[in-house]
Amino acid sequence: MKIPLTTLLLLVIHSTLFAASKPFEGVIGRTAADSKPDPLLETNAPEGAPNVIYIVLDDTGFGDLGCYGSIVSTPHMDALAENGLQFNNFHSKSVCSPTRASLLTGRNAHTVGMKELPGNDQGYPHTRGQVTAAAANIAQILQRNGYSTMLAGKWHLVPRTQLSDAADRTHWPLQKGFDRFHGFLSGWSDQYRPNLVIDNRNATPPEDPMYHFSEDIVTQSIDHLRSNLNKRPERPFFLYLAFGAVHSPIQVPKSYIEKYRGKFDEGWDSVRGRRLRRQIELGIVPSDTELPPRNPEDPSWADLSQVEKEVFSRFMEAYAGFLEHTDDQIGRLVEFLKSRSVMEDTLIVLISDNGGAPEAGIEGNFEHPYSGTLTVEQMHERLDDLGSRKSQPQYQRGWAMASSAPFKYYKLWPFNGGVRTPMIVSWPNEIRKTGLREQFVDVIDITPTVLDYLNIETPEHFDGVRQIPLQGKSLRGVFESANAPAPRDTQFFELWGSRSIYHKGWKAVAFHKAGTSFEEDLWELYYQPEDFAEAKNLANDHPDKLKELQALWWSEAEKNGALPLLEAQGGRKRSYDQILRANER
Repeated sequence: MKIPLTTLLLLVIHSTLFAASKPFEGVIGRTAADSKPDPLLETNAPEGAPNVIYIVLDDTGFGDLGCYGSIVSTPHMDALAENGLQFNNFHSKSVCSPTRASLLTGRNAHTVGMKELPGNDQGYPHTRGQVTAAAANIAQILQRNGYSTMLAGKWHLVPRTQLSDAADRTHWPLQKGFDRFHGFLSGWSDQYRPNLVIDNRNATPPEDPMYHFSEDIVTQSIDHLRSNLNKRPERPFFLYLAFGAVHSPIQVPKSYIEKYRGKFDEGWDSVRGRRLRRQIELGIVPSDTELPPRNPEDPSWADLSQVEKEVFSRFMEAYAGFLEHTDDQIGRLVEFLKSRSVMEDTLIVLISDNGGAPEAGIEGNFEHPYSGTLTVEQMHERLDDLGSRKSQPQYQRGWAMASSAPFKYYKLWPFNGGVRTPMIVSWPNEIRKTGLREQFVDVIDITPTVLDYLNIETPEHFDGVRQIPLQGKSLRGVFESANAPAPRDTQFFELWGSRSIYHKGWKAVAFHKAGTSFEEDLWELYYQPEDFAEAKNLANDHPDKLKELQALWWSEAEKNGALPLLEAQGGRKRSYDQILRANER
């Protein structure tokens, strides 16, 4: 069947207009003499616009980095903190995808359809598992404003139905503002054999015994930036570097693991205390910070058998090596930026998406992050394989508690251990007053801060879709002064029915156990200016304040599209229930 020429021309014009995302504003006559052109001109970035890099660590607790009190060697991240800003009151969400959606859009995760992980749409706007088109992300906005954009690493903002080659790619990175993508789409991937995607196609990783995904994504990032600097030096870049590390599987060259042999034999209880003491010495936490009691679900190190202690300490050695290896890759990127004399005018924001990961339970997993079958004795026999291609390990839940020190609990929980994580900012040309920042900050505040510095207005419409206003607040004042007021005094949290609300120093928290009534949830109350680590529950002392915050939570939840309250479903419910089992050994 032949397509009429006029129809074909209309299709070409329509596709051109769509690609440009700009209506034709000229005049089309019969000839050029009675027509007026409207050429597509490339948009230039704002004059003096800096380069921007977001670095996201995965499942890295508040106390894991050297500059946050750990013995793990992280000199490159420590240097960024020493020469920039280090935050001790930054809040992520308590699980991966909601943090990433909030980071990139500057809006609360529920508001944009990402209340939890992708792929579990329960029929409500906040459960879609994909970011609404009404919330354009920073890559989309910067791309339209003259930036080169690249994502290297983990995406995890794609519905499960869109993971295959035959899938609709609407929510893949290249359709969400990135010029280039080198990484994986789902929640985790093997570091030696990743589920690699390059741009818009699935790819096979190199058959190289020395290959490691963390090294690969930094190499690809450097190559992309080098090309941009060589061919378009006037064009600033936005790099979103999202490591799969240190999310399970904990896989890293053996030389990194061996460096920590014996360093964690003291166990998680002692490590928690040691990290708090170091945090106090560094001034990262107040000198009167009290360590909350061990989580009741987690065993005392002293109660473990000798075999358990030997096995479990080796897991933490591998985790420490994995984190140091990640730091080395960040060091490679920083060294490249310095070699090209662009480090001074590059804004780097480094965060973790949530606290330490408890999913492997009390004994940990060896052969698969979420479905281990080996006994502790069998793991002991295979310790030489730990961290290699012959394993896909995840550390024991007690180490997640230590990772999140000085707080209690960990990833998935609404307490500080789940949501209060490292944040480091480096921008030598702009940040003059370096040091610690103690203001309450949420992940939704990062992108509005960047747009504020760039003097870029969030569009009212993007690709014809009316946009939800930004919910984050600019941190410009906080960047410029340690004494600046916090940009917000209220922030709500929710995951699978567990809730918390921060308001003017007070925090109310309710943990929800699946299968029980939401009305039966026990609320706790903390006053954070006097209780940094949530060690003193004041619910009985201040019942009126607790009721006030409970009412505020419902108000904020309604305002941000977080209702109805929903529990974890399907496989996630089974996994969550397994995590909650108390001391079943």
